[in-house]
Amino acid sequence: GYPQPLNAGETIIPGGGLDIGSDNIPTIGPDGMPVPGSAGTFRSLRVRSGFVPNVLGIGLRSKLTEWTTLNVYLAVWTTIGAQGQRKTAILQPDAREGYAKLEGPWGSLLVGRALDLLSRGATENDYLYLHGYGVGFPGNIDNTGPTAGLIGFGTLAAFFSPGIVYATPQKAGLQLSAGVYDAVTVAGAWEATRYPRPEGELTWDLNKGSFKVHLFGNGAFQNLYRPAETRSATAWGFGYGGRMEIGRFHMGVAGHYGKGLGLSYALEDSATTFSQSYALRTFDGYSAVAQVIAGPFDLNAGAGISRVYLLPEDLVNTMASVIKRQIGIAGAIVYHYNAHLHFDMDYLRGDYAWFLGEKQIVNFLSTGMTVTW
Repeated sequence: GYPQPLNAGETIIPGGGLDIGSDNIPTIGPDGMPVPGSAGTFRSLRVRSGFVPNVLGIGLRSKLTEWTTLNVYLAVWTTIGAQGQRKTAILQPDAREGYAKLEGPWGSLLVGRALDLLSRGATENDYLYLHGYGVGFPGNIDNTGPTAGLIGFGTLAAFFSPGIVYATPQKAGLQLSAGVYDAVTVAGAWEATRYPRPEGELTWDLNKGSFKVHLFGNGAFQNLYRPAETRSATAWGFGYGGRMEIGRFHMGVAGHYGKGLGLSYALEDSATTFSQSYALRTFDGYSAVAQVIAGPFDLNAGAGISRVYLLPEDLVNTMASVIKRQIGIAGAIVYHYNAHLHFDMDYLRGDYAWFLGEKQIVNFLSTGMTVTW
């Protein structure tokens, strides 16, 4: 279960590990009473959506000129589980993507809501070679999904953000994408913004039949402000990595480093992202995934680690324990019955440790199916 403080008066800073809340099963002592300070255990069986939930996408394409094409795309995501596991709760559709995109010999210009650039390559690695048909890390036990795959374990999620993005035409495999996105706030700390968030990514692709390579480097920064104050801070980060396909063997590696990133996605609303004085903490992460295609089966495996670096004030405050690192080890078997029906079984072990010594181990086993068309 979620660890209890090891010392009297100590608090555990929220944001790391798996806080299972009401699902906790206390450890019972010889006297028949719960053991004080024990983390206990938990068990939970859910029927829910996975890493990719129900997605309905509608795309329109129009030729504006001989050299320019207009693409319009809208995707609505829904999950099968209701909030708080209440079957009478209304399921709200999520308009996750919606954009217009002009394409021509000069490159492309996208305006609207789409996957942003920071850590996009790492997120694609996880989707392509490990959790595209599975679950991985489910997040909080009682939430609705989608699940997180390897996100939080060395993989920082790219997310869908409103923005304007220009991408150059690909030359000798190189392509540069640059965009400005609607700024985000960090609740409880930096709740005011004044300027958009710039992001950029440089990629290189090589395609020689059954041998393919994709390399990427991306970055972003954003200025944050305290409401009704003059104080400001800058969150920034960069990601890097690549993937390679040699026939039936595929693999991808990625890393990230930055300030104010959070464990799961950039500028995460979490008490781990900032200190009591609102100073932004530094994070890094590393992940590797691999896939072997064996006939109708995909054999997938991956691992990753996300780490938090303490601030000087954290070293002084020895009664508050911040998450130190999260390690995830995952595997998945996918059976493609045909081009439209896919069955998955996957496992993920989450290993968490805090700076003052607390630990948590969680094992997730998931199975299900995906229908595509």
